[in-house]
Amino acid sequence: MAQTALQINEAPPMGHNNPPEPTPFELSRDEISDLFDEAKNWLDGAGVETQDDADGVSKLLDMIRKAMKTADERRIAENKPFDDGKAAVQAKYAPLIADTKNLRGKAVLAAEACKKALAPFLEKQEAEKRRAAEEARRRADAEREAAEAAVRAARASDLAAQEAAEAQLRQAKAAETAANRAEKDRAAAKGGARAVSLRSTWSPVLTDMREAAKHYWAARPDEFRDFLMSLAKQDVQAGKRSLPGFEILETKVAV
Repeated sequence: MAQTALQINEAPPMGHNNPPEPTPFELSRDEISDLFDEAKNWLDGAGVETQDDADGVSKLLDMIRKAMKTADERRIAENKPFDDGKAAVQAKYAPLIADTKNLRGKAVLAAEACKKALAPFLEKQEAEKRRAAEEARRRADAEREAAEAAVRAARASDLAAQEAAEAQLRQAKAAETAANRAEKDRAAAKGGARAVSLRSTWSPVLTDMREAAKHYWAARPDEFRDFLMSLAKQDVQAGKRSLPGFEILETKVAV
């Protein structure tokens, strides 16, 4: 039994009571948490009243800035392996599938070539289908009008005329269905899993800046004001201190 007890109470391995070294994140977390707690004292108290107070807060601010800089450097260092890995993967696939201003991958170029080759044929096919749809609609309208006229003309006592009129109505409804189907039919190439078809795209071309400004001033005043403010902020940041339609206010902030 004594031997068993000794085996159970074996001494723990060396270094068991030494905690692991804190990670860079933990170092910044603890440092910034302490500085945050210190900063709260100035929010909960009477604030800055003397030069010593001001110098103390200035020193705290300097420590916070340095802690932020160190934390950001640690963040960048910790991210670097991931950023490098991501950049390497991006660079590897870019010649194949990139679609940016600087680079268009082979697959993108090949897909665009296929679309350009298909476009003239699909446009021609689409025009033919639209002509057929218009003709089908014309026939359907004519048959409906004729059937409605026949129904109005059929006397209540003329059973044969009523029967013929009803048949004409059924034929007109069939023509209507065919016209609806023709109008929904679109040109397409169906050689793959997804059919290739035509799609209309629309893009504005500014022809009268004054009229456009008047329109958006009335239609979307909040967004128009935000747009003007963004332009004014750029000018003020560039050093302008006078702008038509604006009052430039000066505000003092600690830096």
